[in-house]
Amino acid sequence: MATMKMRINKKRKNILIFFGPPASGKGTQAEKMGRKLKLPVLSIGELLREECRGKTSIGKKIENIVSSGKLVSDKIIIKIVDKNLKNKKNINGFILDGFPRNTNQLKYLKNKFSMIMEKGDSIFCFFIKISSQEVIKRISGRRICKCGKLYHLIYNPPKIKNICDQCGRKIFARADDNPKVIRNRLKIYNKMTKPVINYFNINNCLFLINGEQSINKVAKDIWNLYKNIL
Repeated sequence: MATMKMRINKKRKNILIFFGPPASGKGTQAEKMGRKLKLPVLSIGELLREECRGKTSIGKKIENIVSSGKLVSDKIIIKIVDKNLKNKKNINGFILDGFPRNTNQLKYLKNKFSMIMEKGDSIFCFFIKISSQEVIKRISGRRICKCGKLYHLIYNPPKIKNICDQCGRKIFARADDNPKVIRNRLKIYNKMTKPVINYFNINNCLFLINGEQSINKVAKDIWNLYKNIL
């Protein structure tokens, strides 16, 4: 894609895309870079939740889909992304978290880039890599309380074992946070995203990041890579 340039012109747009398997920490790192660069972060998960909270027509469709145990279609996700990319706040660039996830979404994004990018604009894709074993370890250790408070048995345990610090109720694991379900999710994720990752790699704008480090170390690695290309 001709618009993919590694050299940055500060008067032009910088677009960052964060990839990674479930529990890789890509959302956390996208937010950190968003604050550093003062760029808006478009998180697919958060955009879907916003539609639901706003009780929009799309939000109602999403709630019905999720409650029935189905996945939100590419058509709906692309419609939401397209609506947000038209916002003037994205004129100097933006950060994508969780998009594109498959070839359909990539096709849309390539077409969008051809319309909004100019000579000198830059794209950076950060793939936060962690092993399948680490994914299982991170997700299977997650716990939640009915009050909404989140925990992790290793990284963020409650003060009293299995009891929520906030409300005193018992914390629990979500039904889909078990190793069997996690392995299936990983299989689907790898199958869908492999061609997307390959595309950005071929276009020389993909950077691999070791995600099996502390949050701050991962953030430092991302920032150093970004600065070195300035």
